[in-house]
Amino acid sequence: MLTDISGLPSKVRHFLCVTVFFFACTALVLAADGQTVSIRGTVSDPSGAVVPGAKVRARNLATGAVLEATTGAEGWYAISLAAGRYDFEFSETGFQPLARPGVEVAANGTAALDVQLQLAMQAEVLSVTVEVPGVETTSSQLGETISAAKMTAVPLNGRSFTDLLAMQPGVIPSSSQQPNAVVMSGCSATPPSGDLNAGNLSVSGQRETSNGFAVNSSAVEEDFNNGTAVVPNLDSIQDLKVLTSNFDAEYGNFSGGQVLVTTKSGGNKLHGSAFEFVRNTALDAKNYFATSRASYERNQHGGTLGGPIRKDKAHFFLDYQGTGMTQGQETGNITVPSAADRLGNLSDLASQLTGKVAPDTWRTSFRRSLGKRSQPASHIPRSFLTG
Repeated sequence: MLTDISGLPSKVRHFLCVTVFFFACTALVLAADGQTVSIRGTVSDPSGAVVPGAKVRARNLATGAVLEATTGAEGWYAISLAAGRYDFEFSETGFQPLARPGVEVAANGTAALDVQLQLAMQAEVLSVTVEVPGVETTSSQLGETISAAKMTAVPLNGRSFTDLLAMQPGVIPSSSQQPNAVVMSGCSATPPSGDLNAGNLSVSGQRETSNGFAVNSSAVEEDFNNGTAVVPNLDSIQDLKVLTSNFDAEYGNFSGGQVLVTTKSGGNKLHGSAFEFVRNTALDAKNYFATSRASYERNQHGGTLGGPIRKDKAHFFLDYQGTGMTQGQETGNITVPSAADRLGNLSDLASQLTGKVAPDTWRTSFRRSLGKRSQPASHIPRSFLTG
């Protein structure tokens, strides 16, 4: 419902406009926040003693966003970051600053990053190139993260991320469900995931309908078979994580697997990509029983584009994928009526026309149409065929 505020005092109108703008910006920022990972660790000195009050600074290399944290009395810190590459810097009075550039942070979960500061002898910065350890030491949940580079490097028929689920330990690589079960039930005219794999696989021995699917922390299961209703373009996915058992408390409601997708976001630099995947019958053999090879042409094309709206403040990311397909039908050898048959002369089939017309309604209709006219055996008058 719209309300006219022109009659309100100017100060009130100004306050309402500022309030609406604030909440709109807040919603935009929250919508832009995807799934995050918690980076935790301990800052210590050369003797192994903890360093309380040390400053931790993380800068996103793509967006320029900076997040800071401070170690507690036990030298422990924790900072939540979105997926991406970060430059970390650790500093404290009396110690040399320590930089760890280009740390890759994968979404969904936690990672440990412990550092040791050296005593300040002179003005210098110690830079160490390191990757966050892939071994999970702070959580008991089991799963694997697949990066964007790995996903786009694997040839997938249809380019659906759900085809990668079967590569994980504990996942049965086949489904007992019919591909169009949702359509056959009458719940929908088309499957929610289109002609792509909906991801209904058994994980850790659970039912195929017991898996949870989330894209940027939003649930995307369809309500009939609990498969995914949203299949993002592979080139738009930052990473894919499949949790198979021992989930943290934040992943409830499903006893099977947790399939967590994080999409890419724009950065301070304009970047994009384009792709075209072609599948045809150029190198295919024809069916043994067919006289010719049926046509099959499928083209999947699209691209991505990301960049800044305002540097270090707001960014955009767009992606598109289209699929065009032409598929013929191999019919094999089929008997068709001859030219004489089409004119009503069924002499070549007379030996087969030995029964009676059934049911009675058809027989009565034939007699009424033919009347008492005498017709040659196995002949149908053309006037009857043309109506």
